[in-house]
Amino acid sequence: MPSHQYSLTMENESPQSAAGTPLDLLLHSKSRILRTKLDVLATEIVARLGIWNSNLERIHTEKAGVEELLNQSTRLARYHLRDQRDVGRLREDALKLDTQQREEDVQCWKDVVLVMRDFLTAWEAHEQAKSRAIFINHAGSGHQESL
Repeated sequence: MPSHQYSLTMENESPQSAAGTPLDLLLHSKSRILRTKLDVLATEIVARLGIWNSNLERIHTEKAGVEELLNQSTRLARYHLRDQRDVGRLREDALKLDTQQREEDVQCWKDVVLVMRDFLTAWEAHEQAKSRAIFINHAGSGHQESL
């Protein structure tokens, strides 16, 4: 539940809780901090995916260039206008780019999984903080007269 919904719930409470008891302030502060952490982690995930996409685009561009050179060199090598070793080197370059692309994929997903783990941990803490706030608001309002 977003923080603005907490304030709507608190409007129906006693004047003391509407003013913000130290407990209310603590609960809402923790919730705000966790929400900020979730926003930062989500931004990190998007940034990592953006870097991954950028790297893949660069690799694809380089690979297209290598494949074009490979095609040209292969045609020229058939007519002995180009050395066969050049064709072999270009094939090796294409394979290296494929390897680099796989490494980028693996590294990106390792990074994203780590950030997602942190995101889920923060999300769980955020939900628990909201549940505690709801529980304390409801439990605190009903039992004060009997104390």
